[in-house]
Amino acid sequence: MRAALACLLICVAPAWAQSPTAGGSPVPPPSACADCGVIRSMRAVVKESRVPSDATKPSGLVATVPFGGGKPQIGSSTKVGRDVVESVTTWEVVVRLDDGRFSILTLDAVDDWREGDKVRIERGKLVRRTD
Repeated sequence: MRAALACLLICVAPAWAQSPTAGGSPVPPPSACADCGVIRSMRAVVKESRVPSDATKPSGLVATVPFGGGKPQIGSSTKVGRDVVESVTTWEVVVRLDDGRFSILTLDAVDDWREGDKVRIERGKLVRRTD
């Protein structure tokens, strides 16, 4: 009787050790750092906007001569400045966290970050991991 019970426990023990998962996908082991991960992608996002000019301000006579040739422009300061387009570049960084989630951060500059770098997210900023 003891031998049969011991054999039954040996056969059933592996099934008890495994926890059921949804959809049969493996669950990653819990991480000590919930905000740690790896940079998966980086993308530059360029936003362009026209600089608004205020027509109510008094203007003066302005002459512009482009370097390297081109047609000089002469006119009022509000008219000449209207064709100026400002562009702002930000970076969208996708981090795959150790627990399988993804986090997307928007940074003003990427400095020396590269895809594959191990990072930790602290207050919306990236910090390099040493492990």
